[in-house]
Amino acid sequence: MSTKSRPAPTKKAPRPAFRPRARSENLLRQMGVLRVVLIALVILDMLAAPRPGTAAVYSGWEVVTTLILPVLAPILLQVLLLDALMGRVMMSSAKGAERARYRRIMVVNLVFGAALVLWWLPYFLKLFAR
Repeated sequence: MSTKSRPAPTKKAPRPAFRPRARSENLLRQMGVLRVVLIALVILDMLAAPRPGTAAVYSGWEVVTTLILPVLAPILLQVLLLDALMGRVMMSSAKGAERARYRRIMVVNLVFGAALVLWWLPYFLKLFAR
């Protein structure tokens, strides 16, 4: 048996929750899975939107594009705005890189919210002009 004592284990510095990297490779990772799914739903809702003036269809697969997607657009807008608000709340208590992360999240939510409104505006204007 050796009488040598073992050196005290060195503690590793705690790993930060957020490490800044290149923006393009890691923006999706910074946003998180639920926010990415939300943005994907917004994009799907925009791409499958019916043309302005399209009549509602009450049977078949056309129900999705003529009834469900127009109803989902305002709901998705509200969720985007709520997430932007929560990003602003979280940003107020964050510092440094975490603050920049919440700022990017807020900007992405607001940009997609504005895009959603502009995309669906002709449809709803035509719908309410009847």
